[in-house]
Amino acid sequence: MAENRNAQQVREITDKLEQGIKELFESERFKEYLKTMSKFYNYSFNNTLLIAMQKPDATLIAGYTAWQRNFDRHVMKGEKGIKILAPAPYKVQEEREKLDPATQKPVLDKDGKPVTETVEVTRPAFKVVSVFDVSQTDGKALPDIAVDELTGSVENYAAFFDALKELSPVPIAFENITDGAKGYFSHVENRIAIQEGMSEIQTIKTAIHEIAHAKLHAVTPGEKVAPEDKKDRRTKEVEAESVAYTVCQRYGIETSDYSFGYIAGWSSDKETKELKGSLETIRKTAAEMITGIDEKLKERLAVKEQEAPTPLRDTAIPVYREAAIYAFEAGELGAYRTSMQANMDCKEAIEQTINDYYGNNRLAAESAVKSILEKFSSERVAYVLAQTIQQKGHDGRISPDCKEWAKGMDGSPDHATHLIIDSVNPGLVSLFTEEFVRQTAIGKVQEQAPAEQSKSAVPEKAPEAPAPKEPEQAATVKHRLTPEEKKIKEAVMDTLKAQISGHNDGMLSTYRSSNQSFKVMVEYKVRIEGNTVTRNGEPMFAIHRRHSAKKVQGCYRELTPTLEYIGKEKTQEAAREKPSIREQLRAATKSQPERKTPVKQKSHDVGLE
Repeated sequence: MAENRNAQQVREITDKLEQGIKELFESERFKEYLKTMSKFYNYSFNNTLLIAMQKPDATLIAGYTAWQRNFDRHVMKGEKGIKILAPAPYKVQEEREKLDPATQKPVLDKDGKPVTETVEVTRPAFKVVSVFDVSQTDGKALPDIAVDELTGSVENYAAFFDALKELSPVPIAFENITDGAKGYFSHVENRIAIQEGMSEIQTIKTAIHEIAHAKLHAVTPGEKVAPEDKKDRRTKEVEAESVAYTVCQRYGIETSDYSFGYIAGWSSDKETKELKGSLETIRKTAAEMITGIDEKLKERLAVKEQEAPTPLRDTAIPVYREAAIYAFEAGELGAYRTSMQANMDCKEAIEQTINDYYGNNRLAAESAVKSILEKFSSERVAYVLAQTIQQKGHDGRISPDCKEWAKGMDGSPDHATHLIIDSVNPGLVSLFTEEFVRQTAIGKVQEQAPAEQSKSAVPEKAPEAPAPKEPEQAATVKHRLTPEEKKIKEAVMDTLKAQISGHNDGMLSTYRSSNQSFKVMVEYKVRIEGNTVTRNGEPMFAIHRRHSAKKVQGCYRELTPTLEYIGKEKTQEAAREKPSIREQLRAATKSQPERKTPVKQKSHDVGLE
């Protein structure tokens, strides 16, 4: 039964595979496939296509146990795996004629008949396995292998271009090309020429394009090519441009869309077998170039990093407090990664410094804090310490003052698990934090401000009416969500993401809200009405919607919104409008001594007037 089920699954997947190849005739579909190839160049052609069909937005793929073993991450509950084909050879016993090792002829018995023997034979087969994308996992932060410095950096541009020159099988030189071409590969002179004065992105893309020509279409003198193996000019240009597009996408370089018109025109007249063969050639060439560029870049950037002076402080790097998904949608991944790396460096430096300044059961906290502040800004140190203490709020070795201080510091749950100081005793972290707060006064200013305001608000002669306005002060304090409100907020955000995905992508939308979110909204009677989230008909959250700064696919895509709690403020306003019975009685008691004259005399005077 299990074998029949696996065979049926394999048959269904191969049918999808053939259908997917036919759909690649369209330009946009082909463009999606090239983007996917740039991310999964280690997979076979068939599995690359299967991944593109099931999850086009995938970035890093691994098996269930591979995530745990290699990356210290785990697949989140409820995630659906991506089905691909994996080798599953099996062995069988067969009766074969025994061969003489020397002559390789059958061995005969005394009757002249061939002698048989039982041999074990391995037969190839495939089975369906599930793999998962990084977006379906949670855990330790992954090492960043992307070369972000290439964008907008002249030094990294030079390193990237030098890596291409080393990777190229022929020399590369700049020259003034008069016929309007951006570059060309000369078969006769065996060299590559690139138009001088172009932008960095155009120069890199053109160089990769021409290197692909040199790798795929160069013919050595005297080499004979069969007529059926010859490729026309259009096929060569499409292959070279496809390789250039794939490699550039790998490094975050967006190339022009004009080449996809040629690709679509070429693919529409070809059979599936020929298309698949060309795509395999593109994939192999792009994978080879990406591997070579990675190696050359790592060598050059490592040397440059050793030569560059180490900055004493990171004051030029601001602390990025938003989550990764927000940074991705807002186009701020560079700032997010830079800040996150600085946060990790700060965490490791704090751990090392505490170990260095701890001896004889005593921590030289003052010297330790000064040492850290020479390397990192006080804002970043406070951010890392607050994230650690917020996650260790249950630990009794951390003082209550530190826990109270950490509550007032803003943070992102997306960063919390990566910035926990774990390698030193929490009690030492508490001592370090207390000394840090004493030296920098971060957090104390916010605590002293209300006290100073209350002192200045006390008049020399107290009036009969109560002076402090407690409701107004409470309204200025940021509301801390209860566990129930957090649960509602998560369900609302999940529902909003699904709605936005549907608005942006229509039927191609891949994000779906969970059943748990639907149950929570029904249980607590929560509804989304325009830009307001209501509970039992009363406003609870205000929805602040955002859109991309640039058009994508001809429109401004809606980004993940933010929710602002507005329920408590309305409750406080209602409380101020209608005082409690206790307040009414207290006010009536204070107003009674003012009535010193008889009521009749007052009414008589009024009557005379």
